[in-house]
Amino acid sequence: MLVTNNAQIREIDRIMMEEYAYPGLLLMETAGRKAAEHLLADYPAAQRFLLLCGPGNNGGDGFVTARHLHHAQREVWVVYTRTGTQYEGDAATQFRILERAGIGHTYYTDDLKPELEAWLKDEVPAVVVDALLGTGIRQALTEPISGLIDFLRTENEHHPVVALDVPSGLLGDTGALLNEPLRCAHTYALALPKICHYVMPAANYCGQIHVLDLEIYPSVLDRLGIKCRLMNDGLIQEWYRPRSENTHKGTYGHVLLAGGSKGKAGAIGLSAQAALEIGAGLVTAFLPGSITTAFHRAGMEHMSIPYGTDQVHHLNGTAGEVFASYLEDKSALLLGPGLGHNTDTVDFMREALPHLRLPTVLDADALNILGGEPDLWKIIADLQGDKAFFVLTPHPGEMARLLGVSTEEVQARRFEHAIKLAQLRKVIVVLKGSHTLVAAPNGTTYLCTAGNAGMATAGAGDVLAGAIAGLMSQGYNALKAATMAVYLHARAGDALAQSLGEEGITAGKISSALSPILKQAVAGATG
Repeated sequence: MLVTNNAQIREIDRIMMEEYAYPGLLLMETAGRKAAEHLLADYPAAQRFLLLCGPGNNGGDGFVTARHLHHAQREVWVVYTRTGTQYEGDAATQFRILERAGIGHTYYTDDLKPELEAWLKDEVPAVVVDALLGTGIRQALTEPISGLIDFLRTENEHHPVVALDVPSGLLGDTGALLNEPLRCAHTYALALPKICHYVMPAANYCGQIHVLDLEIYPSVLDRLGIKCRLMNDGLIQEWYRPRSENTHKGTYGHVLLAGGSKGKAGAIGLSAQAALEIGAGLVTAFLPGSITTAFHRAGMEHMSIPYGTDQVHHLNGTAGEVFASYLEDKSALLLGPGLGHNTDTVDFMREALPHLRLPTVLDADALNILGGEPDLWKIIADLQGDKAFFVLTPHPGEMARLLGVSTEEVQARRFEHAIKLAQLRKVIVVLKGSHTLVAAPNGTTYLCTAGNAGMATAGAGDVLAGAIAGLMSQGYNALKAATMAVYLHARAGDALAQSLGEEGITAGKISSALSPILKQAVAGATG
């Protein structure tokens, strides 16, 4: 599914109205009518609706919605934030129609609060419709809208809220908050979904997303060059490469991993197993000699190249040179799981990195080392040229170190920071967390809404990194491999939550669920 930004939505309107002479008033009428139809379907028993209408076209959409609800014999009260004479264009036309339809409407001031509070305390609950502001806001909300939202927030738990297009206070282009919006049960996206609907923290306020078809001409959408998509089964079906009968294990690639350290054999073991579960033909781990036995307890299918004796606890600079000698005939690389971060492992990365000319995943401590050794970025840049084949898989704390910002800044603006790192370093970025997203240097992004809190468990990231490497070994490019792995990993977590509960999810179980979920997705068995 395509996901738009604000500029693309404005361009849709411009092309429809200027090039096709399609009246803006008709677009507004369609939006409001379909919103009312959805409201009546989502809340068939509701008899009372409070419409909050702002100063622009989003408010005009709200006026139309109110009129159709009124014609459906519902009690409707419109509270608007600009005096009737101040409305302009299509919104002004819809306001005049609203007035003549005899629908209750009141201009909002602080003096209205007692009456509004009394109306909301009626024994019959009301559905609140947020049509205050659309996607065009750029700065923090001001009075009277900010005050109205703050006032209604105290009633939010008693009355469900539905947003027209976006909950007011969100930046449509990102997942950032300008103000804390009302927490919505549903959001009715007009024409196409917006980035803020699927990126945290904004997505946390949107509830269930419904896309209202405004009958935009398909040729218009084709012209927009939309680079943001939602991950779903259709994407997997589009990209999936089925196996042919006349093949062997070498056909599906050989993943070489480097990592592990004393006490952390499980991390690289999970990555190795995940690469196999997702379909890699061969998997070998390059690791310190002290953890070889522990590594092989994680599975019997993967191979190992121990470095040093059982007294070697970390990979080091000399190990980096040895590692480079094993790159021939490999298909994809993964560095970092369980590696550790100390002077030895920094030396390992410094020696190994210049030799990495294969599709490569950098995860965990490989990212922490990269964040502390900025000169290593030049090596990556020289290796890749114009082709991004490095995939970085940071969690928010690692992302903060890579960009030199705080974790709080990353979490507040996840979308922007993922794209910034991808474009700055010409790499594929997988920013993990709730609603993981994948960003490429050319601005292409993929958003994931699958996954759950039970996946916040030790080793889940190691499984994801291994799955990406396993897909790259089979010939999927870095962007497709990262996107497919993120989606299948999250879907596996959801399947486990359904069968075991979120508390029962472990990394090993996620790994084992990858291939069944891939089979379901390819078959279109779900969503």
